[in-house]
Amino acid sequence: MQYKTHITTSLALGLPLMAAVDQVTVINTIALVCGSVLPDIDHPKSFIGKRNQVVSKVTNKTLGHRGATHSLIVALGIYLLALFLAHTYLSQKAEFVPFWLLCGYLLHLCEDSFSKNSIRWFWPFSKVKRSSRKRLLYYRTGTVSEYLILGFMLCLLLIEINLLYIGQLDKLFTGPPLVYLKTFIVKAQTFNF
Repeated sequence: MQYKTHITTSLALGLPLMAAVDQVTVINTIALVCGSVLPDIDHPKSFIGKRNQVVSKVTNKTLGHRGATHSLIVALGIYLLALFLAHTYLSQKAEFVPFWLLCGYLLHLCEDSFSKNSIRWFWPFSKVKRSSRKRLLYYRTGTVSEYLILGFMLCLLLIEINLLYIGQLDKLFTGPPLVYLKTFIVKAQTFNF
């Protein structure tokens, strides 16, 4: 996926989660967006790779594209580093930044799982990518299928922004699923290693 599709999709999926726990803030939204493009640091021609050429080239040469940075173990490492930095340097207002950074990162991995080339979730323990021949739904980067996803997610995001503006986005999820979702997010945010 291109960066604009990652950002749009992650915002469309992440904003309702933020609204469900009343954490829609500028800093949390920025963390979600940063997390949604961060795994592509391993590609020098990606949005983030062009802005961090040295890190991107070194990561690409040593790990390749969609290798380590597209795995759960690196996502956990990024989360732990963000937790340390948040507790050391950020104010109390930014206490949930690591969680939303991780959320954006994991959404990126989920989005790339549906690409033709897929990812290795359990790198380095598993070197096998899920076969695209056995999957019913997948897209190719830069093709019509990706632009259809972008268009749909952009429409969804615009509806969500309108709901947020009128104070109704948190009402998107109602009933028992909302209670479970809120409980899960709160427990995940208070989990310490």
